[in-house]
Amino acid sequence: MFNKILVPVDLSTEATTEKLCKTANDLAGKYQSEIILLTIIPDYGMPLVASFFPEDAQNKLKLEMKGKLEGLAKAYFNDASVTIKLKQGKRRQAILQAIESIQPDLVIMGCRRKKSRSNQRLLGATGTVVSDRAGCSVMIVR
Repeated sequence: MFNKILVPVDLSTEATTEKLCKTANDLAGKYQSEIILLTIIPDYGMPLVASFFPEDAQNKLKLEMKGKLEGLAKAYFNDASVTIKLKQGKRRQAILQAIESIQPDLVIMGCRRKKSRSNQRLLGATGTVVSDRAGCSVMIVR
């Protein structure tokens, strides 16, 4: 049913990432799916901002993030085939571009809990946009 599962992870939220990876591993084991782990690296936005950073700062960040994703792959995905992807830019746009290029059957995303004034739990902007615009099923893990 699910041949390719895209798993965008936010490496700054450990608890959510752990739940997300465990859920993805369970589904990958059940369906013998390929896992694509994706993380988004923010870009500088403007050349002026980029001029304040050393030239190799982006390359160092990419290597660091790739190492963290490889660590996640070893820690949580026992038997699944895991591919690691890094994208740069705004989170929701990068995830939607990845969905378009990879054509997964399922996207499993983590979600930070946000509360409204009336104390209802709401889905964040990235989760809302991706689940609305994705051309495949989207599972939100809390």
